[in-house]
Amino acid sequence: MKTRVIQVDPKNVQPEVIQQACEALRRGSLVAFPTDTLYALGANALDPSAIDRVLTVKGRHHGKRLSVLVPSVEAAADLTADLPDGVRSLMQALWPGALTVVVKASPKIPSILRGGAGTVGLRMPAGSVAKALLVAFAGPIIGTSANKSGGADPSDARTVQKAIGGQIDLILDGGRVALGVPSTVIDCTTQPARILREGAIPRITLQDKIALA
Repeated sequence: MKTRVIQVDPKNVQPEVIQQACEALRRGSLVAFPTDTLYALGANALDPSAIDRVLTVKGRHHGKRLSVLVPSVEAAADLTADLPDGVRSLMQALWPGALTVVVKASPKIPSILRGGAGTVGLRMPAGSVAKALLVAFAGPIIGTSANKSGGADPSDARTVQKAIGGQIDLILDGGRVALGVPSTVIDCTTQPARILREGAIPRITLQDKIALA
């Protein structure tokens, strides 16, 4: 497979580029694009075959969780079986941003994403390209890092191309991302909540918003 690379301007995102990416996602194709944290490997999060392709490209076993990107808190709520007020408040306080929130998944989420725990990690990213793509696509998009599992964090399109070029359909090259580190992941299905991965948002910031283990 030949991976297409299209330049996108984060300061003035071209609608025609976003439209091409949306059309690819609707066909079940895989699209890498910049977020505020790293480059994401995107796929239609409601398409089990596309999700399976993501897992294959990353070399990740099917029990491993993949994060899902959404355009709003309301869109996140639509993908949860239950969204407590405290968790909604956390989303409203720190989204868009570098926080992935693990919640109980709605049956709308394919079983390949829910896994045995019946949960899903949701994030509303900052970053103009990611935000434009999510709004235009009007659905949830897989947002796992665009690399092989355990590989170098993909902060630019060249790193993505080196890692998984030839295995995905499209890369939107928006230059180097702002943060260059992964999101913080917090499990809100437990009381108190637990930090599963400390990333761009430090523990102290979360402690001011929610009780932590």
